[in-house]
Amino acid sequence: MKNTKKLIGGLIAGAAIGVAIGVLLAPSSGAKTRRKLLGGSLKMKDDVMASIDDSLAVLRKQFNHKIDQLARGSKDAINHASEKVKM
Repeated sequence: MKNTKKLIGGLIAGAAIGVAIGVLLAPSSGAKTRRKLLGGSLKMKDDVMASIDDSLAVLRKQFNHKIDQLARGSKDAINHASEKVKM
């Protein structure tokens, strides 16, 4: 989870720095600069959303794995208790 937060934070920071540097160094009119900012912002949003989707997929997989482990453990405990009762 910490790695995911670091990845998302780094992605956002890198994208923001890249957009800011690009805008500052590009000699463009106001309209062009606004279009560039909009395009950079949309790309950054898409990158962040993709990263979040990937992180959610990993979390879902981990959650399902833990649920399966709990279900197997519960089933084993019930079977063990059932065997003890039969004795």
